[in-house]
Amino acid sequence: MCFPGRKSEKAGTSSKNTAKLQSSYTITDDTGLTLQFTEKPKRIVSYSISTDEILIALVKPERIVALSRLVDDPGVSSIVKEAKQIPNRVQGNSMEGVLAFKPDLVIIPDFHPPEMLQSARELGLKVYIYKTPSDIKRVKRSIRQIAALTGEKDKGEAIIAKMEARIKQVQQRLANIPASQRKRVIQLRSEGAFYAPDNSFGDVCRHAGVSDATLELKYPSAMEITQEKVVELNPDIIFVPDWDYDGKHNPDGEKRKILNNPSYQGMKAVQQGKVYTISGALVLTVSQYIADAVEEVAKMSYPEVFGKS
Repeated sequence: MCFPGRKSEKAGTSSKNTAKLQSSYTITDDTGLTLQFTEKPKRIVSYSISTDEILIALVKPERIVALSRLVDDPGVSSIVKEAKQIPNRVQGNSMEGVLAFKPDLVIIPDFHPPEMLQSARELGLKVYIYKTPSDIKRVKRSIRQIAALTGEKDKGEAIIAKMEARIKQVQQRLANIPASQRKRVIQLRSEGAFYAPDNSFGDVCRHAGVSDATLELKYPSAMEITQEKVVELNPDIIFVPDWDYDGKHNPDGEKRKILNNPSYQGMKAVQQGKVYTISGALVLTVSQYIADAVEEVAKMSYPEVFGKS
């Protein structure tokens, strides 16, 4: 005997199960841990400003339950306005408070302490740990990782394509500048200049048609550079980010200190007044906004090509 509606109910259930199976996917993080998803995560927590910026571009705000505390600081965040749609913030290394958000995904960069990462997993949270990018190639890798993680691969590729197009446009405008006329620059913050053989600012410079003079040094590891060595490098331009890790954020004061420093008076950048404040939200970013950093460094270094803005 046939019961009307019974067959269609089973078919509907089967259809739902099939759809769920088809939407399932697995992702492996940078520690080698594989995460399995039966659907796109809908309650995401982000623990870094770079991930905040990438997520906002990839998913609808209602899929994000918390962002990092730095997202509200315009000195280091390019999404202050957009972030207002997400009310919660995370900070510090304790994971217990995150449980209240009932997240189905927590994204954490690898610079956080190992014990924090371990604690998150012990609490039963689904945690994705990624390696902090140190150049534009790795930024694109991070975007692809997070796009795959959130089930938004196509959007990730669109973001990357837009980045690449902007950087290419900058490089096309700089194509006629001969190597002998390319600028050498240094980034100085309140704690001085630093050498790191693998750093995002150096890669931004390379794409912007200038060179990070600190990379001419051959130190065995990352380290602070002495004032004497900065003078010896004698850059054409000094960039001072308008945001710093010390929390003071006083770029005008830093510029005055550099311009009035007796040790720096022989440098070309100081003699010619080419000590420029630059957006920390751009030169310190490792998200898609790194393309904006390339454009900004190029414009400030070659105003004769781009015009003053």
